[in-house]
Amino acid sequence: MSWLGRLLGRAPAAPTTSAAATTVTIADDLAAQLTASGAPLAEAVEAALRAHLAEADNANGGKPFWLAREENDADIEERLRDRIAQRRAGDGEAER
Repeated sequence: MSWLGRLLGRAPAAPTTSAAATTVTIADDLAAQLTASGAPLAEAVEAALRAHLAEADNANGGKPFWLAREENDADIEERLRDRIAQRRAGDGEAER
């Protein structure tokens, strides 16, 4: 209730029932697709999520998404060598 409501003497609103932290609402068409095999919705959702997460994990080579790289390691090593060579060339010119 707001401070203005308390000041004017309004009764507090009836508490609403909140859903549990693990409760999710999905669209009816998704629920129909998930339960098409006859499995209960909770089991079908869990299986679909686990399959999706496993596929995402395999796509990154088993690395977490924050460690996944878009470039291959050879390209990174080549760019690092180029930077080192440029820095050494810059240091040599600075000494002259």
